[in-house]
Amino acid sequence: MRRFHDPDGLSTEASEPSETWKSPWKDEPYGWSDDVTATTDSSAIVREDSTDELPAARTFLLPLHYEPGYQYPLVIWLHNDGFNETQIEQVMPHISLRNYVGVGIRGAKAGDAIGHRFDWSDTEAAVQSAWRQINSVIDESKRRFAIHPNRIVLAGYRSGGTMALRLALRHPEVFAGVISLGGALPTGRRLFSDLNDLRRQRLPMLWSWAVQGDHFHNTTMADNLRQMLMTKCRIEVRQYVDDDEMNTVTLSDVNQWIMNRVVAGNACVEGDPQTASSLSFSQN
Repeated sequence: MRRFHDPDGLSTEASEPSETWKSPWKDEPYGWSDDVTATTDSSAIVREDSTDELPAARTFLLPLHYEPGYQYPLVIWLHNDGFNETQIEQVMPHISLRNYVGVGIRGAKAGDAIGHRFDWSDTEAAVQSAWRQINSVIDESKRRFAIHPNRIVLAGYRSGGTMALRLALRHPEVFAGVISLGGALPTGRRLFSDLNDLRRQRLPMLWSWAVQGDHFHNTTMADNLRQMLMTKCRIEVRQYVDDDEMNTVTLSDVNQWIMNRVVAGNACVEGDPQTASSLSFSQN
């Protein structure tokens, strides 16, 4: 694995897995099952529909052997366009089933007539709706589960990653870190609404990119990094020789990054190359 640092606290690295897991989410979303289920390893999944207080459904995933006396980091997951909040059930097993409480929330814009596919819109109303959802699930998670108040991580894939970046840049005091897997840096709509607060927070960020994907453009990423220099965010860019960020190396790196940067509070350190293994998931 190759990593490069610059004097302003930004870093990039490249990883080349020998084989990768290709996400089945490109074609089919995952369906619904019972309200509460359990994985084969006894981690709990809680799916909840819309309420008057929270207009979009959410899915909670509790860690293995959940201990109510331990305060867990909270990972809030934003799916990519065309999928839904249950995507977290497929993501978290390859990040960690022991280290975090996870919650997936649903995009506000319906993508089909049967209510399985949802998108993230970049209108101001949609951004505000997403922010209300996140505030609600943070409050609910703290009320129902043992959550460390200073270890809340916002993460997303593709369009979900872009929304995660937008909301974290607007509200950096809420999050201990933000992760974008293939999500472009958003533009406009008060992106840096409080630059002074953003500079004080020095928000840790992880940007993961598959450099062989059509959505990746090296010049755009370089321009985005230059734009972000004024925010003083602590940005780490990881590049993967693949066409999709959804592989086992990327998700394992997410776990390591959270544990190192959010839980332990360490600066990024050199890592050894990892090999991704092929996976197959139930389509429910």
